[in-house]
Amino acid sequence: MNFSKLTLRSWLKLTCLLLLISILGCGNTNVEKPDHIPDLTACTITVTYNGEPVEGATVIAAAQGGKYSAAGTTDSSGVAIMKTDALYDGVVPGDFKVSVTKRIQIDAPEIDLEAPEPEPENIGLTETPVHLKYLVPKKYASLGTAGLKFTVTEGTPHEVTFELVD
Repeated sequence: MNFSKLTLRSWLKLTCLLLLISILGCGNTNVEKPDHIPDLTACTITVTYNGEPVEGATVIAAAQGGKYSAAGTTDSSGVAIMKTDALYDGVVPGDFKVSVTKRIQIDAPEIDLEAPEPEPENIGLTETPVHLKYLVPKKYASLGTAGLKFTVTEGTPHEVTFELVD
């Protein structure tokens, strides 16, 4: 790689990537919870669609009346380990609304790695629109239409299963 030919934008991207890697470390999942976050309760959410586990779905648990929501990604068994602020295992006890999203980009434009970078004022003006295909019904992607809810009580590990249907 010829570093002398990198543009300012490329340098910024590289710097941000290195900063992110240094902050996140090398996969250390034992991140200590800061004192300002209340005690967390272990929580897993299992997602199935038409009776089959959904792998790779993003699960968002939005706290109702609170400020600490949680998220997770389902594994091959359809199980998501919920993490508050995307780092800390567990959820703050309370009531939650849930969204589940699994989608792929289709008709993706080809990326020409040799093309010059666009001028800043033209970024986004010539790009091909992105088309998404939902692999679970789209209604589950919104907290307002998903209809998925659960409650976690303090100190009791919580496991919930959501069966998604068409």
